[in-house]
Formats: sequence, C-alpha cells, structure tokens
Amino acid sequence: MEEMKLQVSELQKVKEQYVTLEQRYDLSKINVSEKTREIKGLENKLKSLEEDLTFDKPLADIRKILWVNITQSTNDVWPSIQIIFEQIDLVKAA
Repeated sequence: MEEMKLQVSELQKVKEQYVTLEQRYDLSKINVSEKTREIKGLENKLKSLEEDLTFDKPLADIRKILWVNITQSTNDVWPSIQIIFEQIDLVKAA
C-alpha cells in the first residue's frame, strides 16, 4: 500500500513536471512567433531603407530639375545673345 502511495505521488510530480514543460513549450512557441514577426518587420524596414539609399530616384529628379533650369536659362539669355550678334554685324557694316 505504501508503495502505491509513493507511485501515485511520483505520478503527480511527473504530471506537474509535464504541465510545466508544456507551458514552457507554449511560451517558447509564442516567443518564437514574436521574434519571427519582429525579424520580418526589420527585414521590411531594411529593404525600405536600402531603396532610399540607392539615390536613383532622387538623382533622376535632380538631373531633371537641373536640365530644366539650364534650358530655361538658355532660352532666357538667347534673345540677348542674338541682339549682341546683330549689333556686332551692324558695327562691322558701319
């Protein structure tokens, strides 16, 4: 009878250990899931930052702005240049 009581108490201890291990395992799965989500979020953020650092789009925009300004400046100054050449021709003719 005493031996059966010992076995029952040992069985209870083993069940408690099993429940504890199962809870730890569940917590471990939750932690793994959280870490996986965190890693995916960081990977997405890294991709976004890498795209921002390539400077392809900003450089293209800067080139476009510069060429528009250069063209506009040339168009603004060109009539004055034509007048200067006309005046030079008039001075030569006189």
